[in-house]
Amino acid sequence: MDALQKLLFPRANVRGETVVLGDALEQAVVNQNLPVAARRLAGEMAAAALLTAGALQFDGTVALQIEGDGPVRRALAEVRPGYAFRVMVELAAGTDPAKLDPNAKLKDLVNVSGRGRCAFILDRAHRPADEAPYQGVVALEGDTLAQALENYFRHSEQVDTKLVLAADDKTAGGVFLQKMPAEGGKLPADYDPEGWQRLTMFAGTVKSAELLTLSPEDINRRLFWEESPLVTHEAAPHFACTCSKARFDDLVRSLGREEVDAIIREKGALDVACRFCGAKAHYDAIDAAALFTPGVQTQKA
Repeated sequence: MDALQKLLFPRANVRGETVVLGDALEQAVVNQNLPVAARRLAGEMAAAALLTAGALQFDGTVALQIEGDGPVRRALAEVRPGYAFRVMVELAAGTDPAKLDPNAKLKDLVNVSGRGRCAFILDRAHRPADEAPYQGVVALEGDTLAQALENYFRHSEQVDTKLVLAADDKTAGGVFLQKMPAEGGKLPADYDPEGWQRLTMFAGTVKSAELLTLSPEDINRRLFWEESPLVTHEAAPHFACTCSKARFDDLVRSLGREEVDAIIREKGALDVACRFCGAKAHYDAIDAAALFTPGVQTQKA
């Protein structure tokens, strides 16, 4: 099951979302050969990025990245319009996947020294080449990814957010609540000042097993049936990678002719692979020469 449902709680002036990932998450990580702990992190990252993208309604790519000095050096999830997503987890050099504790926490995975970073990158559609994507970066603080992202929104965006995430090695799910700004500086006439506290309390009661086995509709019904939320949107998140032969060519060109030729002389060929989906491209000496010859295109992948 891969589904997302967006809610609105008008009297509390709160928006909410619930997401559940199954087959799409498996497609996203199947070629990365990740140990269980890293697959769980990938699931939480994908769920969190989808929930954030849904709340922002941003016309472009929303990326969530965390990095640090643990066995996991970096994790990145990207969401594009239409809830197309991809996610990757990069292990640090020298990490033995077989020795990674399946139940390792965020600090043990990423933030061993406490110097980890958390970032959201917003890259709008049709962005001019001379315009940089927006990037918000804060310290990676919290015992869980959900806590770290709540801290991000509190410190970077100054908005109260409640996030609950769960993942195993096959599925992931999450519940997201966020206060909305008062429209025109005014709250609804029937505004419920206790609504936020009550909703976050309800969200905090959700069990991991529910997030990993139930549909968003069933989860929301169990959590918020007393609040009569409005369902504002439903979607089906899906895995889709943006890699292509043209992007591989650009990557190889960026190394420069001298370095590419040196690699091919030493190894016989240059092989590149997408960290997200595992797609590969192979360049021999003829391919490399064509890359650096104006007007000539390579054909092999």
